[in-house]
Amino acid sequence: MILVTGPTGTVGSALLPQLPSQGATVRALAHSPASRSLIEGHGAEAVDGDFDQPSSLERAMDGCEQLFLLSPAGPEQPQREQRAIDIARSVGVQHVAALSVMGASHSSPVAFARWHAEIDDYLAGSGLDYTILRPAGFMQTHLLPVETVTREGVWYGMCGDGVAGFIDARDVAAVAAHVLTTPGHTGATYELTGPAPISMPRAAAALSQVLGHQVRYIDVPADQYRANLGQAGLPDWIVNSLVGLYQGIRQGHAATVTNEVEKATGRPARAYRDFAEDHKGAFTAA
Repeated sequence: MILVTGPTGTVGSALLPQLPSQGATVRALAHSPASRSLIEGHGAEAVDGDFDQPSSLERAMDGCEQLFLLSPAGPEQPQREQRAIDIARSVGVQHVAALSVMGASHSSPVAFARWHAEIDDYLAGSGLDYTILRPAGFMQTHLLPVETVTREGVWYGMCGDGVAGFIDARDVAAVAAHVLTTPGHTGATYELTGPAPISMPRAAAALSQVLGHQVRYIDVPADQYRANLGQAGLPDWIVNSLVGLYQGIRQGHAATVTNEVEKATGRPARAYRDFAEDHKGAFTAA
């Protein structure tokens, strides 16, 4: 049996329906009646659980051979996931597949990259069989500026012409499903990207073609972008992390592309145009 944590998030919600279809028996953490309904709708067992309630994790992991490890980002994430790893070892989980992030490093200017470096190292030293998935930035984050794109035809950012290997979260989920249902991944770290690096101006051009009207990308100075995020009510750690991440893209540090998705799934990672076509309705609805 596989326990999936974070089953209603960007990756988890794409992973959840894939595992039963590949013959896996799945259990997933539920936090509300709505999440329980979603989990059970995909043929999985829903079990109440919370990373901040260790006894609930023990009950959820009991009888599971594998764990897909993912928790909400935040300053407490390393402690939460390290505690979950300890519980997994104590109850007899054999293999942990953990979602990390490309560029995870103790010296990263991006907080969540530092946090994942802590988690990755802890997992590697836990004595458990493990696999680490390190995806590039999700294409799904490009759905966040729906209102400005729809209302103004404008997409604001601070990446300049820098390119990044953005990946569709559905492809990350497909690799996770492969790792959890096939042997041969113990001790591996997979860096996952889309099929080609893309800049924000090129992404806006692709979105323009899909929507049938122009979407202009407007580059904003870092100080102004930081202030805008703060005014939107985001906590400092998110603001600082996003600014650091986008500065890295601007400086050319995120252009890496791999073929790990195709190696795992037998098909290329989704292109950005395909992603935009599949999510056209999000902009139409807005």
